[in-house]
Amino acid sequence: MSTRGRKADLKAVDGGLSGVPKAPACIPVDLVPEWDAIGRDMVERKILTTPSLGLLESYLVARWTVRQCQQAIVEHGLLVSTAHGMRKPNPASGLLSKALEAVARLAAELGISPAARSKQGFGSGEKPKNKGAPDGLDI
Repeated sequence: MSTRGRKADLKAVDGGLSGVPKAPACIPVDLVPEWDAIGRDMVERKILTTPSLGLLESYLVARWTVRQCQQAIVEHGLLVSTAHGMRKPNPASGLLSKALEAVARLAAELGISPAARSKQGFGSGEKPKNKGAPDGLDI
């Protein structure tokens, strides 16, 4: 799966949801507040739709996977012993790498990351009064 190239601009959607639905049962309890916070943010930006709920769910499951992998690495170390006593990389390291990639990609698609928000279509639509110059400059 390739993630190269320019990503589509996120724009307000007609028929977007006006509220955040209850988190699905597959979302771990400790991530439900994040579901609500991201959902509220997406509602404010008018980009939360029924199909985008799947993206939000995938993002949070990927975040949970990252946490679980980190915990497994802390408990067992970066290297684990095989049945024959040989050392090999902890399988959680590979899972962690893939989960982090998914988190980064989904965060960009949802406009969660600061880099994604700086792109056209993610902002609040308000233009700064001073054209972005520091206070005190006469522009």
